[in-house]
Amino acid sequence: MVRGLVRRRGSLSPPQTSQQTLEEIEGDINSVNLASSLADCDAVINLVGIIYERGTDTFERVHHQGTINLVAAAKQNGVKRFVQMSALGARPAKATAYHVTKFAAEEEVRNSGIPSVVLRPSLIVGPGSAFVQQMVDVMRAAPFVRPVPGTGKYRFRPVHLDDVIECFAQSLSNPGATGQAIDLVGAEELTLDEIGDEITAVLGIRKPVVHVPMPFMNAAAAFFSLLPIVPPVTSVQLRMLEEGSTADAGAMKRIFGIEPAGFREGLRRYLAPQSR
Repeated sequence: MVRGLVRRRGSLSPPQTSQQTLEEIEGDINSVNLASSLADCDAVINLVGIIYERGTDTFERVHHQGTINLVAAAKQNGVKRFVQMSALGARPAKATAYHVTKFAAEEEVRNSGIPSVVLRPSLIVGPGSAFVQQMVDVMRAAPFVRPVPGTGKYRFRPVHLDDVIECFAQSLSNPGATGQAIDLVGAEELTLDEIGDEITAVLGIRKPVVHVPMPFMNAAAAFFSLLPIVPPVTSVQLRMLEEGSTADAGAMKRIFGIEPAGFREGLRRYLAPQSR
């Protein structure tokens, strides 16, 4: 049986077979009764994360403090395995608050005494991909041109959702993954411009590219941060964009025995229905 901690019941997809059972429990990673949600659980997978801060939901509170709470609840219930979703580029300093708090959360898991695995995916491509969908929305909404932040030369190695799921599933029992922090990336490294070109090719969008200088993008992000709306872009996102997100796939291949899908292949699987 799988138990999912969710904000609203019905937010998870139903099991694919009759042999699988899914139980949804409404709650929050920072709730005082978190321990009761983990009763009788053998393993924990922590997928909680945010890409922008809003109100009390800060990177520190959600990524770091939330993981502290979850680790404590796991120890209280005798959990035997802890799999933590981090992010490629997570590190303790000289990084965005997003990456610093992701690393701090990793440290809580590593020092918990529970056998654990940390997975650090690059940009994820597939249903629910916030990054790709954000690019699609901008491409469709912008009149006459296709705006691209900065130079467009920032490098990424997007990983397909199916490969990420396989790695998480294996992490629950794969002894070779225990105690490791493993980068999850796809088979192809592309620039932001190349990613945009592939998306427009699949969707049939034909607009000339206009590169928007980063000072203008950051000014826009600062303006949107003052409004009571979900920001289309934040200064943290822009900094991460400039940094890129790429790594070697060697450990992923060796430990999990998979050949990651290429970006183009994964993109067509995901976006082709939207082009109809």
